[in-house]
Amino acid sequence: MHHLALILILSLPTIVLVFFVFDTISSRVQSVSQVSALTERLEFAVTQPRLAAIPVRQMRIATGEPALDGKCINGLILPVLNATVVYGRVGYGPLSIQIVPQDADQPNTIAGDFEPDDNSKTLALKGSTYIQTDASCVPGPAQKRESPALHSDIPLPLPIWGKARIGSEFKGIKSSDPDPTLLLSGQITVSARAVEFLPGFLDLRPTLYPVTVLSLPVGSRLEAYTPPQTNKPPLDEQKKDGAEFVANWWGMAYLDREKPALNVELATDAPKLALYRPNRHDPEIIEITRLNQLFEDPNLIKAYKMLGVLGILIALCRWILNAFQFTWHTEKEPHTK
Repeated sequence: MHHLALILILSLPTIVLVFFVFDTISSRVQSVSQVSALTERLEFAVTQPRLAAIPVRQMRIATGEPALDGKCINGLILPVLNATVVYGRVGYGPLSIQIVPQDADQPNTIAGDFEPDDNSKTLALKGSTYIQTDASCVPGPAQKRESPALHSDIPLPLPIWGKARIGSEFKGIKSSDPDPTLLLSGQITVSARAVEFLPGFLDLRPTLYPVTVLSLPVGSRLEAYTPPQTNKPPLDEQKKDGAEFVANWWGMAYLDREKPALNVELATDAPKLALYRPNRHDPEIIEITRLNQLFEDPNLIKAYKMLGVLGILIALCRWILNAFQFTWHTEKEPHTK
């Protein structure tokens, strides 16, 4: 018992040293979060305009460009960099798309470009632009025969690429035409990237492994976590704790005629997520901690097993060596009468 306690005491500094080295070489736990939600509202800041290109058909547009304002449009919309795109749908109502540029309060600010399906001239969207599905934009029978591509009146999947926010603060309805805000239901699956020691060594590849699955409460808001501090730390510390880590959200939003709101499937590699719930001011933080990684990382578990087997082999070799030494000393001792 005394020897066991001594071994445990001596092993503590080694464990602390290993943890310190591991914390030094690994700046943060790399994670991927997959979100499946039914929500009235989803917004994101555009980081790649071409990847965020929005296909529209049989929708009416309101914009500062006179050649487009109030018209039914079919084509492709490319929002400008850093513009905010908002997808919305309340209940079983129409789909709405809002594009707000950074300087929306300035005159003639460009929100994006519209590329018509008929390959006509590309037009700029001026100021805050609002687009909505409209039954009057659905072509009649004659038009359908001439344009077979416009048979379906279901909107195409809506791309998501940028810093996203799902849902909005829960608020009471102020008019008979409510704004899309509510997150109805959802689920988030959090996975982490396994630690890579040496390429090809014992097949310890940087694969993803599941960590947890959480349900999103109704009326909540999910987004990447932003620290509330005013004075920013040095750049190296920002990169280490992930405070300024630029993480994209990517995925799609779908409209289902048989379901209310919008179906959303998206993912992000943001290290920390913030879940804002009703009746609470501070968010719930969703992240994979270093402790989770130490006990759940499959590559680390393989390393633990390898060290355990190595320790057993060393102990067995020492036992065999001591046994042979005891036998050798016994044979060399003189026999007494």
